[in-house]
Amino acid sequence: MFTPDAVAAMQAHAIAAFPEESCGMVVDNAYMPLVNTHPDPTRHFHIADADYLTHADGLQAVVHSHPMGPLHPSGDDMRGQLATGVPWAIIPTDGEAAGAPIVWGAGAPVPPLIGRPFVHGVTDCYALCRDYYRDTLGIAVADQARDDEWWDHGENLYLDGFQERGFVTVDRAMMRPDDVVLMAIRSKVPNHAGIVMPNGLILHHLQKRLSRREPLGPWMRYVTHVLRHGSVAP
Repeated sequence: MFTPDAVAAMQAHAIAAFPEESCGMVVDNAYMPLVNTHPDPTRHFHIADADYLTHADGLQAVVHSHPMGPLHPSGDDMRGQLATGVPWAIIPTDGEAAGAPIVWGAGAPVPPLIGRPFVHGVTDCYALCRDYYRDTLGIAVADQARDDEWWDHGENLYLDGFQERGFVTVDRAMMRPDDVVLMAIRSKVPNHAGIVMPNGLILHHLQKRLSRREPLGPWMRYVTHVLRHGSVAP
């Protein structure tokens, strides 16, 4: 979604700023490097309010680097993206080279539902369910900021948020295509979600795998809840 010149400028800035995080904006299709004003710039970034407000009307994306990773957004990154309402991009760098932008958020390109690589917070199981509901059913499901491995850190993301996102629980005996199944996989709380498909299949996305359709039966032992969106006929 960025021009080659803009990507090259983001990457050059990320390398030059290493080991600190670079930050900037895309305005009028051009990358604008800015000063990282965070007091701990090797782990975080902050764009000065004056810089942000000056360009807010023409803002197309917020960009920052992740020196030495991780190759996905943090929960804070996701909260920031939701607050701005524009796409965000991460430039991974080791100080010598920089990778392609990792882009997410409103207006970011959406890959096909099947065959997408797993990137936490960008193309993970939650994102797959959201994209399916939007693209297949025309139902918008709000995004949710999430840290990696949130289920191991006292959070219960799926159960805490499903009602406010328009879902209700249904008996598994009433399960049908387009329902969401929550699963607990090596976890005390549900930490995985998939979409029930026709013909006994599930559409889901596990870590270290491409998103795929496959038989639901083997996964039923992990299912803890079946959810249905309130706008779908009961």
